[in-house]
Amino acid sequence: MFLRNLFLKTLRDLRGQVWGWGLGLGAMGLLVVVLYPPFKDQLGDLVKLLSSYPPALSAFFGDMSQLARWEGWLNIEFYSWIPPILAIFAIGTGTGLIAGEEEKGTLDLLLSHPIRRWRVVAEKFAAFVVATILICGLAALCLVIGAVMIGETQALDGMVLASLDMGLLTITGGAFSLMASVIFRRRLWASATAIVVVIGSWFVESLGKVVEVMEPYRPFTLFHYYTGGAVLTEGVNWSNVAVLVGLTILFFAISLVAFQQRDLAV
Repeated sequence: MFLRNLFLKTLRDLRGQVWGWGLGLGAMGLLVVVLYPPFKDQLGDLVKLLSSYPPALSAFFGDMSQLARWEGWLNIEFYSWIPPILAIFAIGTGTGLIAGEEEKGTLDLLLSHPIRRWRVVAEKFAAFVVATILICGLAALCLVIGAVMIGETQALDGMVLASLDMGLLTITGGAFSLMASVIFRRRLWASATAIVVVIGSWFVESLGKVVEVMEPYRPFTLFHYYTGGAVLTEGVNWSNVAVLVGLTILFFAISLVAFQQRDLAV
C-alpha cells in the first residue's frame, strides 16, 4: 500500500517530527508573546542599555533599537533565531530522505518494486515540504493565539507571512540537504556538507553585517534572502522569495538528475 503512495508513507513517518517541532516552536513563540506585556514598559531602558553593546549583537539578533515595539520584539525574540534551529530539522530530515534510507539498506528494497526513481525523490521531498509547512503553521497558530490573548492584533497577518517565510528558508535548506544526500553515499558526508553550507550561511550573513571583509559574501548565503520578522513592518520581499524558490527548484532538479544516474551503494 505504501509503495503506491510513498508521499503519504513518508509524511506519516514524519508525523512525530511535525508535532514535536511544531508544538515546541509554538510553545516558545507563545512564551515570547505572553512575556511582552510585563516587559513592555521597561523595554525603553533595556534598549538604551543594549545600544552600548557591540554591533555584533544586532547583526545576529536584529536591530535592538526596535525591541520596544511589538513587531521588533517578535523579530528579535523569535524570528531572528528560530531559523537556525529549524535548519537542524531541515538537515536531519533532508539528508535522511535518500542517504538515510540507503545506509539502512531499505532504498534498494524500495527500488526493487515498480516505482520510478524520480517518484522516490519527488514524493519524499513533497512530504518534507508539507511537514515543514505544518510545523511553521503550528508555530504561527500559537503566535496568533498568544497575540489575541494579550490584545496585540495589529500584525496577525504579518505573523503568518513571516512564519511562512521562515518555512520557505527551511525548505530551501532541506532541498540542499536532499541534493547532498543524493550526491554523497554516506549520510555523514551529506550532513557535514549541509551543515557547512546552511548553518555556515547564517554565520556569514550575520558576521557580514559587521565584518567588512565578509560583507561581499553575504549575497551567496541562503540567510541573506530571509526576510523574517521584517515582514511585519515592510511586507513580503518578493525578490527574496523568488531567489529562495529558484534555489529550491535548482537543488531539487539536481537531486532528480543525480539520483537517476547514480548507482546504489552495496
